[in-house]
Amino acid sequence: MSTIDSSMRERRPFHIFTVGWEPSLIRSLTSPVSNITGIHFTHGLVGDARRLSVVQREFPEIDFVALSKSKGEPLPNPDYEMLASLEGVGVPTIRSMVQGDRVLRSRPESESLGYATLLACRIRKHLDELKPDVVLGSFDSLHAALSLAVSKSLGIPWVAMAFPAIPNNLTGFCMGVTPATLVPIVRSNDDVLRRQAEEIMRTVRSKRQQVLAYRPPASFRQRMQQLPQYGRNFARRVVRSKDLGVDRFTYPTAMERIGDIIRRSINHLRLPTEEMLTAPPAARFVFFPLHMAPESSIDTWAPFYQNQLALVAQLSLAVPVDLEFVVKLHFSDPDNYNGRQLRQLMKLPRLRIAHPNAPGLAFLEQATLVVAIQGTASLEAALLGKPVLLLGDSPYQHFPRTERAKRPDEFHQQIRRMLDLPPPSDEEIVEAFALYMARYMPGRINDWGRPIEEDELDKFASCFRALRSYVENPVNRVNWYKEPPFVSGLELKS
Repeated sequence: MSTIDSSMRERRPFHIFTVGWEPSLIRSLTSPVSNITGIHFTHGLVGDARRLSVVQREFPEIDFVALSKSKGEPLPNPDYEMLASLEGVGVPTIRSMVQGDRVLRSRPESESLGYATLLACRIRKHLDELKPDVVLGSFDSLHAALSLAVSKSLGIPWVAMAFPAIPNNLTGFCMGVTPATLVPIVRSNDDVLRRQAEEIMRTVRSKRQQVLAYRPPASFRQRMQQLPQYGRNFARRVVRSKDLGVDRFTYPTAMERIGDIIRRSINHLRLPTEEMLTAPPAARFVFFPLHMAPESSIDTWAPFYQNQLALVAQLSLAVPVDLEFVVKLHFSDPDNYNGRQLRQLMKLPRLRIAHPNAPGLAFLEQATLVVAIQGTASLEAALLGKPVLLLGDSPYQHFPRTERAKRPDEFHQQIRRMLDLPPPSDEEIVEAFALYMARYMPGRINDWGRPIEEDELDKFASCFRALRSYVENPVNRVNWYKEPPFVSGLELKS
């Protein structure tokens, strides 16, 4: 493992303030990175503020502050004017922040917006006092988006770590809450990178590419076998409630969790699988893969498309009548919808629903056009040379024959035009994919259940060093919130 950077001994340590990171990840990632690089971290904890005393005893060498309230502390009234002042370009609206938070979306307005007021004030207080060089957030929950809003209001650079699914050994930093806002720390787009891009393209096409994803129980028996795990998780939550920071703003209530398990179990039993496609249809079709929900890919990255069933109904109006419209349930999330909802969709003209366990790549290969919000499926489609219409702000929109969707009343004409586009050459696809990978740095897979190896820590340290160098450039810092454009191929080659 590398030693502390010698340059950091001669001046004030670079200071990063994290928001919402859990102590287990802090211990395994940021603390070793701090030891290697000399970067100083202060960590803002969310959840019941009483947990602060627990983590300070367990990790006395790490700096923590509490961002949430304790159980007996009163919640402030919503400060609508202050919250509205934080909304702006590049920042989600407060309403979308709440709706994108899987816990707060179920709370009364007075609680959700009162908690948002509390968090915004606490985050601002600590940033004013500590004056960090960077705020490190994430893509999940209200506190992450609020930390971006407050950081922008104070002119402090904000980032979140990003991990592509293909390939799964890279890491980057985003300047905003969409994956297209990568900090332009760019590697050289050389022959080595292009060869890697070509090999990955071939791996995807040969169906050998593996993508990390949660797979739910496939049968009633497997679901029953999961019940003891639910019980153990609940017992752990009760026993360790103080050190986990369990409160009604960061954890669903026991009744909410039980209700969701029952809802999904009933939906699973009533899923109209007999009416679903298990293979692509013979006719030409437009393909739309649903996202898992709740999930940051729509809750945070594309909050205006959270109601995916309503979106499907709207998109069906734009699909040319000589094509079928195939909607595939996400294999991790098929029981999020009940039979009545799915049968209502099936009543739409020429709309078919694909079984969640049907091979998604087979549908991508046979599709005439792929429509997606975000997601790995749109990248796989681009690597297959398919035209892809993206609704969300995605880095995949820079692939050949891939476009960002226009206004809903323009969907039909945009789809018609894209259907007439000639397929891209493999050289075009490889070049675009190499440029895409060049925006990331060597890192590791986004699987925090697997221990971080020493060589991976060195890679993370290099990522944070690169971030520090970028932020310390006065021009970059001044222009942080001015939405730098996607780095072009010419700039990468220069």
